Amino acid sequence: MRVLMVTRETGDDRRYGLGKSLLPLFEPLQRLGAEARYFCQDDLPPLALAQRQRQLERVGRVPWMSGRPTRMMLAQAWLERLQVGQAGAMLAVREGFTHVHAHDPWLACGVGLGLRRAGNHTIRWGLTQHGFGSYAQATHEDGLIQGPRTQTWMRRIERWITARAGWVMAPTALSLAQLARDLDLPSRPAHWHHVPHARPALTPAPPQVKAAARAALGWSAPEQIVLGVGRLVPLKGFDRLIRACAAQRNPHLRLLLVGGGDAGALKALAAELGFAGQLRIEASDDMTPYYAAADVYVSASSTEAFGMANLEALCAGLPSLCTAVGGVPEVVGEGGWLVPNDVESLSRSLTTLLTDEACRTRWAQRAAARAAQWPDTRTIAGQYVAIYQAA
Repeated sequence: MRVLMVTRETGDDRRYGLGKSLLPLFEPLQRLGAEARYFCQDDLPPLALAQRQRQLERVGRVPWMSGRPTRMMLAQAWLERLQVGQAGAMLAVREGFTHVHAHDPWLACGVGLGLRRAGNHTIRWGLTQHGFGSYAQATHEDGLIQGPRTQTWMRRIERWITARAGWVMAPTALSLAQLARDLDLPSRPAHWHHVPHARPALTPAPPQVKAAARAALGWSAPEQIVLGVGRLVPLKGFDRLIRACAAQRNPHLRLLLVGGGDAGALKALAAELGFAGQLRIEASDDMTPYYAAADVYVSASSTEAFGMANLEALCAGLPSLCTAVGGVPEVVGEGGWLVPNDVESLSRSLTTLLTDEACRTRWAQRAAARAAQWPDTRTIAGQYVAIYQAA
């Protein structure tokens, strides 16, 4: 069994995206007799990127596309995914892969079309839905705006793709249930599977490690560190987190946001609230010292299919405060404090965590207990192999 994992990510996206959950599975997959390889946009030759740009320019000259930035963004997203998916399919044919695993349905469409064009009917292909519910809705919430008619067509296409895939996975059962509702299906099809991300290799930091991590990051003992992790995009709700932290009026509080993207709007908001000196935003390939140094972890997302950073925080034994959205309640369970998605709820709960050490200790213990129950990479790799074999 040879499996090609296809994503639309770039190398930079792997810091916080799919690479963090997929790459740790490769070794246990190998031990189970399944060789895996990662294929993404960085693997496309410059000629292919130039060709896509020319195609996009031609699309931009079509009358109903010219001067319509939201339509052009959608066209760009589809061209990108179809190209990466078809390139992955061609690679799979050339190099004898038995399975192609696409990590969104638009990529899967490109894979299916590429295999059909090549006349190959032996390579099995399927997909994972990483958004909460339909991919059309997930991309819309992430800023790829689609009107009602466009959403209807996108969901019809997605229904067609998922019906033809050898498997459809999602990281939470809640995600699969929402996907069935979004695609107007009466029940969950037999080839749909709930497969969570595996437990990351993080453990609670002992006091001496925590002290060393804080010193290395430039923090002194009296400071209370609140940690947020993820892409700097609106759906992560970092603006709400900044407001909740600023409302504490605590001179010892420091908010650290670790993630890639444009930090300008968040810094401007912090300055407006008089919180600029207490906010720090940076990117890193290694999250271990940040989890070790932090006192509290907060996720203020508007939507999450899974929330990998939430699971990482639990494994690191951090008291975790998370908005109860999407698949987060299924992942966090009783290991984290789940709150409504508004500034007042975040602020009130954060106040309790920061001022009550016994409360922090209880939530840290619950986080570690929840993480200890989570399946490891070997277990998840075994589920992947069973699904590939069934396909």
